Amino acid sequence: MLASPQHLIDGEVAELKRFGYTPFGDAAPDWAGMWQLLKGDFATLRRAQVPAYAEMSPWPQEGARIYMRRRLLADRLFEECQVLYRCLHEEGINTERVEAYTLARDAYEEAVLDFGKAREMLEEVFTKTVDLVQVKR
Repeated sequence: MLASPQHLIDGEVAELKRFGYTPFGDAAPDWAGMWQLLKGDFATLRRAQVPAYAEMSPWPQEGARIYMRRRLLADRLFEECQVLYRCLHEEGINTERVEAYTLARDAYEEAVLDFGKAREMLEEVFTKTVDLVQVKR
């Protein structure tokens, strides 16, 4: 049995939700709530306790917002891919639609890479701020 386009998209959505994906809305981002879902990515043997968003000083807090903004951008680009993917299956495959989907998918994949780079940046900020505070205690 072939999976339907929506079934394939739903599988990707379920995977992304594990890492805090939420469909776009008009509300301002809940930085503290989103950070609660993502902060586990920064736990290490030396940093077993990753601070809550409100506990961070301005430097790591801004790094966390950049990290989360990159995540939000990837989420929005993923949604663009969903729309174009459905269009391919509902309206038929042609060169224009395939090329449009390819552009959108490439942009999404680049955003995921940027999210990874932001993670590396925030890890570096933590080694200069959060880790130093924990060592002093």
